[in-house]
Amino acid sequence: MEKRKLSAIPRDPASEDMLEIAEGLGGLKYIITARLIEDNKILFLNFYEIRTLKDRNTEAVFRTFLSNDDYITQDLTVSKIKWKTASFNMMSGFQLFKSHWNSEKNRYDRTEQVFIRSDQESQIMKDFFKAYALPGDEYAPWSAIHRFQEEVIKRRLKEKYKKETDPIDALMDTVKPAPKEFEQWVFDEALSFSRYLIYQEISKGKAKCECTHCGKTGSVNRNEVRLRNNEKGSCPFCGSKVTIKAKGKLPYRITDKRYVVYIAPRPEGFIWRYFSAYREIHQQPEATMELKRVSQGMYECARSFYTFSGEKPTADSYEYTVFRQSGITRWCHSEGKIVCDMCILYPENLPQAWHHTPMKYSALEILSKNMPTTSLHYEWGIKRTMEFPALEWLCKMGLNQLASYVIDGQLNYQNRLNLKGRTIYDILQINKVNTRLLQVVDGNSDVLRLIQVSEKIGLNFKADQLKGYYETFECNTELLKQANRKVSLHKLVRYIEKESERYPLGKKGGCWQYSYMQYKEREDPRIERKQNMAKDWLEYLDWCKALKYDLDNMFIYMPNNFKKVHDRTAKEYQALQDQKAADKKKRQEALAKEMMKQTQKAMEELFKKNEGTDAFSIKGNGLVLVVPKSGAEIKEEGEKLHHCVGGYVERVAGGETNIFFIRKTEAPDVPYFTLEFRDNKVFQCRGYRNCGMPPEVKAFVKVFEKKMQEAVKKQTTEKKRQRTAS
Repeated sequence: MEKRKLSAIPRDPASEDMLEIAEGLGGLKYIITARLIEDNKILFLNFYEIRTLKDRNTEAVFRTFLSNDDYITQDLTVSKIKWKTASFNMMSGFQLFKSHWNSEKNRYDRTEQVFIRSDQESQIMKDFFKAYALPGDEYAPWSAIHRFQEEVIKRRLKEKYKKETDPIDALMDTVKPAPKEFEQWVFDEALSFSRYLIYQEISKGKAKCECTHCGKTGSVNRNEVRLRNNEKGSCPFCGSKVTIKAKGKLPYRITDKRYVVYIAPRPEGFIWRYFSAYREIHQQPEATMELKRVSQGMYECARSFYTFSGEKPTADSYEYTVFRQSGITRWCHSEGKIVCDMCILYPENLPQAWHHTPMKYSALEILSKNMPTTSLHYEWGIKRTMEFPALEWLCKMGLNQLASYVIDGQLNYQNRLNLKGRTIYDILQINKVNTRLLQVVDGNSDVLRLIQVSEKIGLNFKADQLKGYYETFECNTELLKQANRKVSLHKLVRYIEKESERYPLGKKGGCWQYSYMQYKEREDPRIERKQNMAKDWLEYLDWCKALKYDLDNMFIYMPNNFKKVHDRTAKEYQALQDQKAADKKKRQEALAKEMMKQTQKAMEELFKKNEGTDAFSIKGNGLVLVVPKSGAEIKEEGEKLHHCVGGYVERVAGGETNIFFIRKTEAPDVPYFTLEFRDNKVFQCRGYRNCGMPPEVKAFVKVFEKKMQEAVKKQTTEKKRQRTAS
């Protein structure tokens, strides 16, 4: 539209009939006139404010020009020409509708704030936008105008950002669809952890089972198949690994989600493509015809285009999200809106996809094949490969857990790997035999630490023993070193495994929390139980030592029905601690009382020698100094004034500090301010809720501090004179 030509159109004043109409439109805000101009190609709308019309002001407040493909509004309330491009819904200071609560219908209703002058003009507006009208529009013609303006806004934004979006679109057009084999791998391998065996007991020793993977349902003997909620197991029908779920404890929906990566080759590097894949297990498949027991899907959400300058990689990243608040979802430059770096890597087209880059020797495809359901920061692996070429050794040796820790950058802070080592034994800091042991168990950094310590102390593990110890005691190296253990580690692990069978689980959250994390499964409850009991057993031993129980007695060291014994011993230990605390408190009270007596005596003597006055009749500004007689008085002072002096009793008892009370002379028993005096100076003086000192208290404290320092100085001088004379 030509703005200069439009602004030259004469302004239409309100007619007499409009002034009359305005008098009867108390609840509305605007009257609108409509006519066609420019050979019926432009709809011309004038907006008059009803409030000003009632004051006989005939000027419009703004006018809008709408063509078949554009619109613009001229603000008539200013002297200079001012144009607005906002739609009616977003125009500042203007409302087409007003919302109000309808209590009868229990909803918000909308009422129009504008009045179209005549039915003929209303029809002109409807006819002009009939292409945008829909049957049943409640607010015609405004609904059609709204759709038209939204379309114009989208076109404007598209033209505005064309310079940015066209290069992105051209780049994305070069990306080919991922192969079907990749999608098949996602659901067969990457989401293979998301398989469940749902069981329901139908009679004693019998349960009905349904496998979400193979879809088979049948009856099984519980004596032959272990069925425990949330434990890991195997499907009795297809043999696949599953998580066992009791039907009665099944949530409404289980959602398992993972980010997966497909790497596509490019002449100058490769594309790192992130896909979000999910699988949902529904509780009630029979609820509707559309709802199945299992539903799944995937979509692409991010891309990184990698190029290499020598050994140095650079990446241009993009994400599929809303573009610049336009409401349009498309490929955009990455702003970190989608966090998908924890992912599972598709290995089948590697290393061919990056054989022409430094990543061809990374061996990350071997790591992914060995850990097909584990999410890692695989993109970090590009930098790690450049920094630590021996990462290839870890992957090829099957040390998957260690390789994953190197990729995630955690080992740099644990010093368990010597990253500068020249051989694998130097890197792992263990001998050849233990390196083989680490390979067999595929140990992580904690297991490596256990092996390093056991090698130093001459302790030899077998693979199953090492695995059992780690699953029970985790990385507890102190237990390895204990020479006073009553039984072997292997026997101790078996004892805990047996006793923990029905041990309570910790509060590690439900299935939804682990699904929300999107990269980690919940650990098998059997391992959780063993670890919980192991921690409690070590704590129980400390209690027994404190209670002076005979730990050489195996019935005490490894009791039957451990949970019951643990809880009973906990009560006994707590009773002992309570008694010790009471005794300590009593001793502190006695010491504090004695120290305060000594303080009072020393001060009396000090002031008598120097001034011949009683230190505790020091008065001024209506205040008096009081020495507490016991720790209980100090605690009571803290409670009444709501500050922390009650916690100073132990310091007073140890002679570290002195506490005095400042009271008003007319109320010597009512707490007012509390003073701490140490190192021959006033350290702090606090009132109610730690408030600061008013002027009269400040002056009193300064006088007290000065007198104390002068008295101590005179006493010190007197002692020196006496030593010199003798």
